[in-house]
Order: sequence, then structure tokens, then C-alpha cells
Amino acid sequence: MNIRQLEAYRAVMIAGSVVGAAELLEMSQPAVTRLLQGLERDLNLALFDRRSGRLVPTQEGILLYEEVEKAFVSVDRIREIARDLKSLDVGTLSIASLPLLALDFIPEAVAEFSKMHPTVKVTIHVQMSSKVEEWAAAQLIDFGIADFPFETSTFERPGIQADEFCSTPYMVALRADHPLATRSALTLDDLKGERFVDLASTTVGRHIMDQLFLSRRVQRKVVAETNIVALNAKLIAAGMGLGFIDPFTAQGAAARDLVLIPFGPAIPMRLAVLHPVHRPLTLVAREFIALLKQRRNAIVARWTARQVTSPDVGSGGSLVPFR
Repeated sequence: MNIRQLEAYRAVMIAGSVVGAAELLEMSQPAVTRLLQGLERDLNLALFDRRSGRLVPTQEGILLYEEVEKAFVSVDRIREIARDLKSLDVGTLSIASLPLLALDFIPEAVAEFSKMHPTVKVTIHVQMSSKVEEWAAAQLIDFGIADFPFETSTFERPGIQADEFCSTPYMVALRADHPLATRSALTLDDLKGERFVDLASTTVGRHIMDQLFLSRRVQRKVVAETNIVALNAKLIAAGMGLGFIDPFTAQGAAARDLVLIPFGPAIPMRLAVLHPVHRPLTLVAREFIALLKQRRNAIVARWTARQVTSPDVGSGGSLVPFR
């Protein structure tokens, strides 16, 4: 017994004849007859009385039809859900992200996505990069965004596929009343002895910065550190010192009144989209990632527009707050 046999049987019961069933199913009459005969043979039941030259349901056929109709309620519902999923009208989306994107960038994208697909439920998990990797490997999320490992140009971890999401340099953030605020670009030597609001030592960016400063034998006076760049921006705005900032944090409220100055040699911020290898991205997830990339492109384009070629720094820029 298979679904096509039951569809043919149901169509005959609804239409009252093989001719009508063939029209409903857009099949030939012989094909419908073969399906009916196959169903009766598989069930070892006579579902129709053919002695009168017409298909008259037997008592067994009538009882079976009642159960078939119940089953097709579920089948029809599955088809409706499949159509909805194809058009992104229903579904769920589970995301994990490091705080850098989870505080402003992703929520704004979720709000935009929800306007287009209001019945899709989105769950956001804010985690550090290592935890995002663990959740992706364990197939607990549709996808996550985390730091790209700084020690390698590729990402290799069993069970995870990684696609680079963003690679862009940090800038130095400081208050407008800071002595360095009038500079068009800054180098390592400019930061000697400056009070520094730093990234936490557990972050990839901090390791890159430490290696760079150590290689040039430049010491910075770290007065505070956090693992959330938006908190660094608040501390810098409060007069604690200066620090590095990324384009996504720069557009948020925390960095609204800060001056942003290009820095060299460039310290890259690299992010990756991580998703389970054995759990293919759903249509909903692919559509949402496309939206994230679209919004990313706009932000990075504005960030890049602030930069001009400069000998050592590789960039220079205006001193207005990033909007």
C-alpha cells in the first residue's frame, strides 16, 4: 500500500467514478484503475462492488474511507506547511552570536526580517566565540557568528563549516577632547603610555593586538578591559582612555559621540558564519544570512569610505562620529 493508491481511492470516493477521479488527479483512467486494484490486492479487501457495472463502495470500503480521510487531513496539513516553508511564511531560526553583533546588528536585522516574515520565530543566543563553535558542532543552532581563528587562514573543526563573514580593520576610538583626536591617522608609537580600554584577554582581537604591540616593544597602559566592545565604547566615552573599535559597534549608541581614527599597521577583525556540516541550512536560515550580508555590506562600505591610503597606516579619515 502506498500514498498514490490511497489518493486514487479517495478521489474515486469523492468523485463517485473512475472518470471523475482521473480528472481530479490529472491521470488516465487506466492508471486510476490499476492503483485501485493494487490497493485492494495489498489490503486483501474488496473496496467496491463492480457487479452492477458501476463502482459501488462496499461496507468495508466505506469504513476504510473514513480512516483515509482522517489520514489525509494530516497529509494536506503537511503539504500546506511545505508550501509555507517554501515561501518562508512559517518556521524557526536559532542563532548564536558573539556579543559584538548580538547587541545591535543582529536584533536590527531580525526586526527587518520579521516584517517580511512575521510568523518565523527567531531565537538569539548571545555567547562567546568558543561556545558558538561548540553549539554549531553539536547541531544545537541553525548557524552562529564567531571570531575567525587568528592563528590560521582557514577554519578547521570537525562537524563545522565556516564561511568568512567579515574582515575589516579596527580603528582607534577616543573622545573629541583627547589630545590625539585631531590626528588623521595613528600608529603604534602614538599610543605609547596612553591609557587603554582593552578587549578581554579571552578574545581573538586582544591576542592579535598583544602580538603586534609586543613585536614593536610598545607598552600600553591598560586601565580597563571587557569582552564586549560596546562596553569599551562606553568606558572610552566616559573618559577612561582610548581603545580599538569595530564598524558594527561604531554604529551603535555606545560609540555615538566618539572620534574614530584609522590605525596602522592594520589590526583585522575577522568573523565567520559557522553552521553544522550534517545539518544543512534551511531556506529560512539562508534567507536571513543573505539579509545579514546585505546589511554588513552597507556598514563595511561606510567604514571603508572613511579610509584613504597613508604610508605606514594604510588609512586615514575624517573625525566625525560614525553613523
